[in-house]
Formats: sequence, C-alpha cells, structure tokens
Amino acid sequence: MISVEDANKIIAFLSAAYMATEDPQARDEFHRLANELRKASGQPTQ
Repeated sequence: MISVEDANKIIAFLSAAYMATEDPQARDEFHRLANELRKASGQPTQ
C-alpha cells in the first residue's frame, strides 16, 4: 500500500503529463494510472 501523500505526488506528475498531451490514448492511460494510485492509497477514484 502507498501513502496518500506519496500517491498524490505521483498523481501530480501524471496530471501534468495528461495536460501536456492531446493524444486520447495517452490521456486515458494517465487517467487509469492515477486511478490505480488512488485505489492503492485508499482514495476514491475519479
């Protein structure tokens, strides 16, 4: 399990990558990865 704080730090990087691309497949993957981190840290998915 990962801490909420650590998960949110990584999610911030994924969010920046999401915003830096317009490729729908890349955005879907960044979103999926962020949700996996949320699940692993006990946070609700988005």
